[in-house]
Amino acid sequence: MLKRLVLMLCLLLSCATAYGAEKEHRALAEELIRITDGDTVMERMKAQVTMIFQQITAQMNVQEADKPKLEKFTKRFDAIVKEDMAWDKVKTQYVDLYTSVFTEEETKGLVDFYKSDLGKKVTAKMPELMQQSLTVARTYMQNVVPKLEGLTEEMRKEFAPPAAPATPAPDAGKTDTKK
Repeated sequence: MLKRLVLMLCLLLSCATAYGAEKEHRALAEELIRITDGDTVMERMKAQVTMIFQQITAQMNVQEADKPKLEKFTKRFDAIVKEDMAWDKVKTQYVDLYTSVFTEEETKGLVDFYKSDLGKKVTAKMPELMQQSLTVARTYMQNVVPKLEGLTEEMRKEFAPPAAPATPAPDAGKTDTKK
């Protein structure tokens, strides 16, 4: 009986310790997200989605008489974006992601780095770097895509089943003897 009690106490203590460590890890992950401006990711995505929506509606050439209808759709769009793209809605998933990818020690090291002057500079320059990287990738892909399309078309022809020989119609070649 005493052994069971000691075992249960040990188990409870280990669970409490693990919970405390997980809580600290999650707090560090939240801090890392905040200091790297990760919490603004949804705001940037909302801005992009809104810009795309505006481009689509501009291409529709909505007549003046239909502007009230468009306004209703725009309000619905705004409500969807506000509700479904709120940071609070995805924050837990981001924290889960960070804690699954980085250990608590790594997260602490990253927090320390991003609090440093160099880390702050990386955070400040990252959006510009990512934008320029995307431009480089797009330019590169403009040259690669036509080559890949040509290759896949060549493969399609190479592996296409042979054309079936033309079969004569069921009555072809018969002479009409009932005349």
